Amino acid sequence: MEQTLKKLIFFFLWLLLYGYYVERVGTIQKGRGKRLAVAGLGIGLLLGAFWFLPALTWLLLTLLFFLYTLFFDEEPFQKQWWRVLLMGVLFWMASLLPVRFLFVGNGAVLFSLFVLLADKREYLKGGNAVMMAALYVLLTAFLGLSGQETVVADGFWRRAFLWGGVCGEALLFFMAEGALFSYKKSFAVQTEQFQRDVLGHQYEEIRSIYLNMRGWRHDYHNHLQVIKAQLALNNLEETRRYLDELEHDLDRVDTWVKSGNLMVDAILNSKLSLAESKKIAVNCKAVLPETLSVEDVDLCVILGNLLDNALEACGQIPQDKRFLRIYMNVNKSQLYLSVQNAAKEELDFNERNYITNKRGNHGFGMRRVRAAVEKYEGFLHLANEPGIFAAEVTMPLAEVRDKEK
Repeated sequence: MEQTLKKLIFFFLWLLLYGYYVERVGTIQKGRGKRLAVAGLGIGLLLGAFWFLPALTWLLLTLLFFLYTLFFDEEPFQKQWWRVLLMGVLFWMASLLPVRFLFVGNGAVLFSLFVLLADKREYLKGGNAVMMAALYVLLTAFLGLSGQETVVADGFWRRAFLWGGVCGEALLFFMAEGALFSYKKSFAVQTEQFQRDVLGHQYEEIRSIYLNMRGWRHDYHNHLQVIKAQLALNNLEETRRYLDELEHDLDRVDTWVKSGNLMVDAILNSKLSLAESKKIAVNCKAVLPETLSVEDVDLCVILGNLLDNALEACGQIPQDKRFLRIYMNVNKSQLYLSVQNAAKEELDFNERNYITNKRGNHGFGMRRVRAAVEKYEGFLHLANEPGIFAAEVTMPLAEVRDKEK
């Protein structure tokens, strides 16, 4: 009877963990009623199958959560079914262990849950997995020793150690999983706030360009009156010089740079217009193909954040020392970007801890830049020197490689 009770306790624990896993690994539609119904049905299946069809217990429970995912998970079923099925198989394999080994099998189940959830959230790091595995191995060894009469002879204390170890395994799982979930949620909140700030910043840039164009429209009639007056006086040379000045000024309003890529031109011209308003000396050269394998959103994150940081740094020094140098090109199969800008002579950060010392949206923006570059297996290099800050980005371009082949 004691062996049966132990097994039932483990099965109840695993049922709760299985439900938690299915909820976290997917995006289940809201509704307390369906959750209570599935929980009640799961408990009913567990009790019924455990007493009458023990061999089918986890087969039925896996089928229940499989159908639950099929009907109520908002994520595509073809991406989710194997996760639910795999965990069901692991629970089934653990349930086949002799009762005295269930304490050890519980650790393997919890570790597998942690790894699958971490992998789904794309925050699984090799070091984290190794550390969690080591902790579970230590707990498993503790449970194994606690179960030996030669180590702990008293039955009461042996049971206390065993169940204490099980509670420790569960606590370790929920601590690690809770930290991972909180980090994911915090990152999502930071990303949303960052996007709102970026949209607000872009709005101000577009508004500035719009007001500039309205100013040109307002001055257009004045320019026409001057030209008509010069023509009426037959001052052709003066009219020609005036038109040349207008053409030069209009070119600056239209665009600072034409790289060949529409998205890059939009970002560069927007930022360089701000640089002009801040009296920053600009040297920009960009030659790019019409299409790039880098997504426009990632291109905006990388180029936009680096230029925002450069403009911010220039704003902290006297006008006569402000400069911004930009170079973009495609060399063979690599996209190369270099941004150099004036900076303070005495720096309070260096290349190694540049990102970690920055706080707020600036530091978060640099983390987004690094994440976007790493997405394409690229390389980001940041360098600080007295009076200058430099950022270099190198990323492989898939479409260029395809053309070379």
